[in-house]
Amino acid sequence: MDLQDLTQLAAIVSSIAVVVSLIYASVQLRHNTRALMATTYNAVTSNSLALLSPMTGSPEFSEFLHRAHANPETLTPAERMRFDAVVLTVFRHWDNLYYQFRSGTLDREMWEIYERALTRWLANEAWAAWFRENAASCSQSLRDLVHARLPKQAG
Repeated sequence: MDLQDLTQLAAIVSSIAVVVSLIYASVQLRHNTRALMATTYNAVTSNSLALLSPMTGSPEFSEFLHRAHANPETLTPAERMRFDAVVLTVFRHWDNLYYQFRSGTLDREMWEIYERALTRWLANEAWAAWFRENAASCSQSLRDLVHARLPKQAG
């Protein structure tokens, strides 16, 4: 075996090593993507449950939220501030969800579930009015999405 044969053998071995490395990297990338999506799913679910917890765990909060939905004009200034904080928190959550969906870490099926919930909440005039008054608190992409789903104002 001469030097030229050794060079060709080394090139073949090197090429095989590159292919094996690429296959390994591809497998690792797929595994990492699945792990990232699972982590995102877990975080989104935890955040959603944290937002729902006061509604399910506190009769006082449920009554307050019911009044805010049905007759927001009856809220005291302190209750109005509380409602603003609740709605801002929820819209920030949707902002994050929409970002995760657009960046590919939240799958379409999960996003569509949250998007339907967003549309249902926007059907309530108190939430729709809050968004119209406070849209600048959210990202432009969420503002565009919400404006397309807001019910048309009467009159």
